[in-house]
Amino acid sequence: MWDDEQELREVLRSEVEGPAPAPSTELAEVLRRGRRRVLARRAGAMAGVLAVVCGVGFGTMALRDLAGPPVQVGKLDGPAVTTTAPTATAPTANWTPASLPPRTPYGTWQPAASAPPPPDRSVLSIPQCDMGGDPLGNLGTVVPPKSLLDAWQAAVTEVAAPARVGPLNEQVLKANKAKRPDSVDAYQHWLDVTDPLGTGGVWLSVGTHRGDPLKAADEQAFSQGNCAPPRRAVLPDSTVVQFYPVRPSEPFQSLSQVLRVYRPDGRLVQVEVHNYGSPDFRFRPDLEAFDRFGPGRATLPLSEDQLTRIGLALATTP
Repeated sequence: MWDDEQELREVLRSEVEGPAPAPSTELAEVLRRGRRRVLARRAGAMAGVLAVVCGVGFGTMALRDLAGPPVQVGKLDGPAVTTTAPTATAPTANWTPASLPPRTPYGTWQPAASAPPPPDRSVLSIPQCDMGGDPLGNLGTVVPPKSLLDAWQAAVTEVAAPARVGPLNEQVLKANKAKRPDSVDAYQHWLDVTDPLGTGGVWLSVGTHRGDPLKAADEQAFSQGNCAPPRRAVLPDSTVVQFYPVRPSEPFQSLSQVLRVYRPDGRLVQVEVHNYGSPDFRFRPDLEAFDRFGPGRATLPLSEDQLTRIGLALATTP
């Protein structure tokens, strides 16, 4: 995956020894950030290659717009990787792309040789771009209120039917004060969603944002490494519900789709849908981290329509 092991060491060292980031349970996120830093350093050498690649375009089929009225989606979204059919009725929200220019990809997704996707899964041709703004902020450091947890669990259960939704899973990742005096605990909550295609997961994390919800949403518009602008709905009370294209990550070509809710009271809620669930990982108390070992299912367990329904339910939950 890395052409220069010394560069990888330097990147990972900067992640560990630099200023304390917001807690994250995904080693893949650290690796993706590190890889993007190295690729940025190589921008001059890659300029000619990118000019050719960008000229022919990326992907074979844009992500379907299941969450609202059809909009024109460019080739930067990548292929469709959800298989759950949209629900019978659509949410009453005006979903439009953020009014921001798309970013230029530095390349396309390539899985690592050490943890490739299963042999029966094709490698997805999804463009990769540098993350913009603060990718995580303080997401996961705020304890979700019971009203929000209850609303999230009820919304997932309702929109996922007839798929089976498991009980609430909770895990606190304790801060390592000895290593990072300014670190804080992280709170993880997830639900397993199982249908005939396998088990996936829906995760909830809560944090805060500053100032105007629309400005905060703009600042994090490319926080998932997406090249196309996210789509969003601005509600009458100025709440912004924003969802991103599906993104791949290590290991096993894991698939994730993120939705964020920016409330006018400063609350930031994130819902993540993954193509893997509890059968594919375990918590390691000795490391205060999750150990991923299973490849998960081939597709996400929820469609964009279902994900946006969950987001709209949480947008009005106290």
